[in-house]
Amino acid sequence: MIVKNFYISDLDLKYLVGINQIRIFDITLDFILNLTEKIQNEHKNSILQFFSDKYILNQDHIFTACYYTQKAFADKTNISKRKNIELLLYLATKRQIKNALEAFGINLKLDKIISYVIISNENNLNKINEGVLESLGANEVELTINDQNLKKLNQIKSYFEISDNQINSVLNSYGVKEFNNELIDSNLNNLFLAVYDLICEKMAFLSLEKIKTD
Repeated sequence: MIVKNFYISDLDLKYLVGINQIRIFDITLDFILNLTEKIQNEHKNSILQFFSDKYILNQDHIFTACYYTQKAFADKTNISKRKNIELLLYLATKRQIKNALEAFGINLKLDKIISYVIISNENNLNKINEGVLESLGANEVELTINDQNLKKLNQIKSYFEISDNQINSVLNSYGVKEFNNELIDSNLNNLFLAVYDLICEKMAFLSLEKIKTD
């Protein structure tokens, strides 16, 4: 499990985020939903959300969505009444819960390896994680969310409707020359950084859009 501590000075908020991937066996979606509610009720200052990582760029994509979720509830600009659903909206950069669930919700008929994130204001991530593993009878697997390859990049670009022109504009701001097909492999890290910046921009717009509509 990846664990990182955060302190947001403008919100005077400290919290921890844990990201994990597991292999599951013969578990229903209802069981997972009930487990999510149970753990969040037992740990009042925590958020637990399972998700499909099909359109997850990397761990920073998740960490940034966690930040905007925390900020939305602190500022009372949240879209959903439930923090774990708000997190999905920011992962997807969408206002519609249905759209976020279609892209980032888990499909147990297809996925036997699933991801989840825990956010907590207390130092109890390991305890929550152990509860998840025990309840699901699941095995932890090696995290793959930070893998970088061209197929993943193109899949995420397509979902978030990110154009090559947008990427090149960001690359130019880094002082990097425009990429071309012959140099993609050597530029892959810069391409992922550029796409991350553009996803963050979409999350920021989602946050501002909510403020404007209130």
